[in-house]
Formats: sequence, C-alpha cells, structure tokens
Amino acid sequence: MLASSNGKKITTMIDIEHIATFKWGNKQAKKLTELRGNIPRRQLEQKTTELGQKVAHQYIQQLEQPDYYATRLKSGTITVSVEVVNVLCEALNADITDFFDTAKIITVVA
Repeated sequence: MLASSNGKKITTMIDIEHIATFKWGNKQAKKLTELRGNIPRRQLEQKTTELGQKVAHQYIQQLEQPDYYATRLKSGTITVSVEVVNVLCEALNADITDFFDTAKIITVVA
C-alpha cells in the first residue's frame, strides 16, 4: 500500500514472483502460532523438510516471537522469504492470505 500525494492510500498488486521477502510482524506471528496449534515445532520442521524446504524449529520460534528477535537485528525488522512462507502455508494447509492482508483475484482459464 502506498500513499498518494493527496493522502489517499493506494493498493498496488505485484505478482509474487517479483517478491523476495516479506516483512514479518506480530500479526503474522500470532497467525503462525494459531495455525500451528498443538503441532510441535520439530514436527512442523519435519513436515517442511518432507515438502522440500526445511524450516528449522528454531526459526519457527523466531517467527512466532518477532519482537524478541527483531531487537537483536541491526535492521530491527524480521523478513521472511517467499519460499519459507509458501512451505509453511503448505505444511499448515493455510493460504498466504492468512498471514497478509491481500486481495485475491481469481483468473478463470478457458
């Protein structure tokens, strides 16, 4: 979302293939914790490994506690690769829209 010169917010859609990382914050952390539920982090790590993109249980913990870990980073911000978000979505039977405010556009191919 960008701000225009007249103060209105403009939502711009960009194909995800052009995005490398997402900014990760408390909203995403809360949703990850909620989606994981009673699944142990190590079990989720194993599931992501089986899907071909290992996400270490320690990294999952960092994603669930971004405030704590962001203070240790020079940038003060946690970013997550598209690949990690995608494999977490697949492992948790979730959709990227569960983590980020997005608009879905469905294209029907005839």
